[in-house]
Amino acid sequence: MNPLIETVVPVFLIILLGFVIGKFRKIDVQPFVDLIVYFTGPALIISSITKSSLAVRDFLTVGLGAAGVVLALGLFVFIILKVFRSAKAGLYLPLTVGNTGYLGYPIALLAFGTEGLSRAVVFDMVNSIFLYSIGIWLIHEKKDFREMFKVPLLYAVVFGIGLNLMKLPIPTIAAKPLEMAGSITIPLALLVLGYKLTEVKITSFWLSFGASLFRIAGGFLAAFLLVSIFSISGISKNILLLQAAMPSAVMTMILCQKYKKDAELVASVVFLGTVMSVVSIPLILAFS
Repeated sequence: MNPLIETVVPVFLIILLGFVIGKFRKIDVQPFVDLIVYFTGPALIISSITKSSLAVRDFLTVGLGAAGVVLALGLFVFIILKVFRSAKAGLYLPLTVGNTGYLGYPIALLAFGTEGLSRAVVFDMVNSIFLYSIGIWLIHEKKDFREMFKVPLLYAVVFGIGLNLMKLPIPTIAAKPLEMAGSITIPLALLVLGYKLTEVKITSFWLSFGASLFRIAGGFLAAFLLVSIFSISGISKNILLLQAAMPSAVMTMILCQKYKKDAELVASVVFLGTVMSVVSIPLILAFS
């Protein structure tokens, strides 16, 4: 129980701090989001991947597993929306894309170390590729796939994996600044997550609750089925189960607000899912 407490409590205390700050003082957090996306996030990705022993097999296992989870959840959401004749296409995003970055990175790092973080990065990038390509296509009339190529996190993953596979070390004079810049990412992202949750107003409670439960439980079950069928084990298995069961990503809320697609409902799903993850994440770590 102590390792679980040491892993989960610090993460949610920082989220709570961000929430409290948001309740008592309104600030513009967009510069912090940009700092994470364009600088500290890529630094963390490159630093963590190059320091890990991530092999091609691990990369393919986690990457294909993540794709399988997204496709399985997306197909199920498609069926549900068709059966109930619902036009709420905005639900595709929060029900298929989990918070595998802001929340997934720190949990993976604290629970499984650098090896876990490097695999969590791969899972998150599959999520991001879906979110910034098909995800935007689903909720925006322009159907523009070029958005995904504007996110430097994608290039950081490719660069980091390339260095890792070729066994090319980063010179110390560059590696140390990368590590220092990357270390800012996780606490800053958690503070931003907590702050953004103060902007949410709960609507359609039971629909939002059911959707949040589906994102967590459905993601876990999809990943469990995949690791069982393909006999995936070790850290890769643990990361697949953990990342697949993350609550809905905050970015799904931001995108739905930007493109005016079921924004309030999606925000409610994100908020309730994050609250539920206080219980679900320790349970998944105990299972792992």
